[in-house]
Amino acid sequence: MRVFIALFLLFLIEGTWAAIFSWHYMTPFLALTLIGLMYISLYGRFESAFGFGLVFGLLYDIVYTDLLGIYLFTFSLIPLLVSFVLKYIGENFFSVVITFTFMILVYSFTIYSVMAAIGGTTMTMQTLLVEQIPGTLFVNAIAIAVLYYPMTRYVATRPVAKRG
Repeated sequence: MRVFIALFLLFLIEGTWAAIFSWHYMTPFLALTLIGLMYISLYGRFESAFGFGLVFGLLYDIVYTDLLGIYLFTFSLIPLLVSFVLKYIGENFFSVVITFTFMILVYSFTIYSVMAAIGGTTMTMQTLLVEQIPGTLFVNAIAIAVLYYPMTRYVATRPVAKRG
């Protein structure tokens, strides 16, 4: 229950950030909920991260899009990828920050590709690469680094065997 509350607070902070700072495509997209899900999949139980990914992905689809399934799919898939990648690389501060930041890049391209395929975005690829992605990666890398210590302590209540 406390992990759900933490993810819901991250969701609210992320929604508030988007509401306050959304003036144009230059606005960096802060993916706090996805970062929280990645920490849960890495330091907690993967089943919990998958379930929370389904719940919060559906919540994102209902609140932010007209099409169900885009965020539901990505919020369930990306924590799985993170846990498998870091199982083989090793877990320390720098590998976590680099892997999570790369997954934010994958997440951004996935959302853009799906939205462009169905005609749900007016953003061009050049706008995405030049205006959106650099700020998004920078802001999320800072958020990943800031959340590293609290999330590793908050989520890892007991050791569990890694999947793989």
